[in-house]
Amino acid sequence: MSDRKREPTQADGPLFREAYERAGQIDDAVTETERKQARGGFLRAAAVALAEGLLRETFVWGAVLFSILAAVFGATAGDIAWAVPMVIAGIAGIALVFWAIYRKWSFGNQWLVLLGVMLVQIVLIVALWRTH
Repeated sequence: MSDRKREPTQADGPLFREAYERAGQIDDAVTETERKQARGGFLRAAAVALAEGLLRETFVWGAVLFSILAAVFGATAGDIAWAVPMVIAGIAGIALVFWAIYRKWSFGNQWLVLLGVMLVQIVLIVALWRTH
């Protein structure tokens, strides 16, 4: 294992950074009472950070799934006017989601990308469904 400590970045988000700081408070505690209080704060912060991480991961795969669905629905719609934009939007959505994660965009920008991609794909799918 590496001896390097990984400090939280902007991509990790404020909840993870808070849990990281709370873990440091456990290490810095002098008395047992301080340590118990720090543990309680850390457990709460870690649980919230874990929940946010799971939610973000779910949205990542949800955005990718909706992008794939939009591309497939567009390609099989039988109408070139729907096929081209939906396939392009699906590929662009997948690329944008993975680019935001790979480039470690800030916490807020990642959420904006995830929600934006999902919204665009859902609107396209619903519009296709309503017109066909």
